[in-house]
Amino acid sequence: MSQSILVIFRLQGLGYALQGWTSSEDEVLLKVRDTTPAICPRCHQGSRQRYEKGGWQKIYHGAGFGWRIYLLVRRERYFCPLCRRPFTKIHPLLAPWRRRTDLAERQLLTSLRGQSFKSVAEKEGISYGISRRVLQRWVDPEKLLWREQGEEIALGIDGHSFRGTRMVQTITDVRSRKPLTILPDGRKDTLCRFLGNIPQEIKGRIKEVCLDMDHLVLASVEKHLPEAEVVIDHFHVIQDANRRVDEARKIEQDAHHILIPRKLFLVGQEKLSPGQKKKVVSYCEKCPSLKEFYWMKEALRSFYRLKNKTVATRRLKDLIEMTRFCEDAAMLHWGRMLKRWSPYVLNFFDNRTTNAYTEGIHTKIKMIKRVSFGFRNVQIYVRKVLLCIFPWALLLSLPHFSS
Repeated sequence: MSQSILVIFRLQGLGYALQGWTSSEDEVLLKVRDTTPAICPRCHQGSRQRYEKGGWQKIYHGAGFGWRIYLLVRRERYFCPLCRRPFTKIHPLLAPWRRRTDLAERQLLTSLRGQSFKSVAEKEGISYGISRRVLQRWVDPEKLLWREQGEEIALGIDGHSFRGTRMVQTITDVRSRKPLTILPDGRKDTLCRFLGNIPQEIKGRIKEVCLDMDHLVLASVEKHLPEAEVVIDHFHVIQDANRRVDEARKIEQDAHHILIPRKLFLVGQEKLSPGQKKKVVSYCEKCPSLKEFYWMKEALRSFYRLKNKTVATRRLKDLIEMTRFCEDAAMLHWGRMLKRWSPYVLNFFDNRTTNAYTEGIHTKIKMIKRVSFGFRNVQIYVRKVLLCIFPWALLLSLPHFSS
């Protein structure tokens, strides 16, 4: 009977002997005795000389079968004959100074992957502070799991909103489609520290870095990864084009006192119906400036469908040259921007590397934020997101997590 109870509550083979148990409406209390030998943590010498017999302590062991399970154990102290100093015997499932077993903490992390802190607190009967401390102890954003030796790496760096206008940086390996970490802010110093701490052997394997049009990120990458090829994500180029077209639409709408539908000019031309295409032509005839921006946006979209880098280089040069003949200052500014970033835009045609995987991670992060009802502490936010986006079967083998 005793052995069956140990098996049910996953205590078998750990050196525990059941001395008794009690149950109530919502909890089970198991009184156990640790029969494993006492090993000195300093010299690893075994000892049988008991120094102090501590009192019984109630340790949380997780939830199951509708109960909260607790262990009643002794914290015994022994005297080391080699060190000539006393030490506290370490229990198999219990680290020093903790009131929860490793199994209980893993169960807590499993619950946190799909629930908010409040829901976990109601289920496990613990406070938010305990959940936060367990999360901080097990998840370390500073340690990374890189790909196997010899394989090339393509980093993806992209920012997303933590709260309002406060940004954090997502780092992924877009070639192997694996998340790496999340930096707690979007400052240049933080990114430089991360890139500078990458081992030299790993830096030699990073062949590409995909990012958006951010000068601070570009400067950090060129400083710490000078041999890597920088690629501007084509999604952000088209996103910037849509933003400029929408600004031109608003200006023309106010100038002509007419309502110009936003969707008509942001959706790809090939997705419009014949009736919608006629409306676009009609609005372009009334608003020549809007026509120029819309044509430029569609030209950039067709530019990314080119197959050859040489052809793409000539095409982008022609587009930049055409902006110089426009009278609109915003169009001239657009052309100068494309000229500054053109070498990195054209690097896309080497391997067609994009940040699509990183954007997919951002979609998951939005779901995590909704399930968690938002965050206030950025360090807790980073750890909770890493806990959720890493596969649970892989977590315990990652250097992010330590028992």
